[in-house]
Order: sequence, then structure tokens, then C-alpha cells
Amino acid sequence: MIEEEISSLLRDLLSATADSDSEGVLKATLALDIVQKERASEIPKQLQHYLERRSYPKALAFLEGCQDS
Repeated sequence: MIEEEISSLLRDLLSATADSDSEGVLKATLALDIVQKERASEIPKQLQHYLERRSYPKALAFLEGCQDS
């Protein structure tokens, strides 16, 4: 399921960011960009919005069901 794949990539990205792992950040960001472009029709509109604006914490919260924003 696309949501699980994106969620995993977002966790990897946020973890790499917290660890100041620039290679991990780049790898996860590129993977997210590819998924977003190649499978755009499968991604919910609100999630697509967050990904396009690189609001990754909001995207992860959306996927976890915390749609407070």
C-alpha cells in the first residue's frame, strides 16, 4: 500500500534529519520524490499537498491519523 511505503520513507527521512545524516536525508528525499511522481494518482490529495510542500512532519501525522493541521 502506498501509504505504508511513504510512511516508512518519511520516518527514515525524519530520523536521518535528527541524526544529521545528510546522505540518509538525500536518499529518503529522492525516494519520496520518485514515489510522489510515479504514483501520484494513488496518493490522497491532502498527503500530496504536504509532500509537494515538503511538510514532512505534517505528512507523517496525516498518515498516522493526526490530521490536526
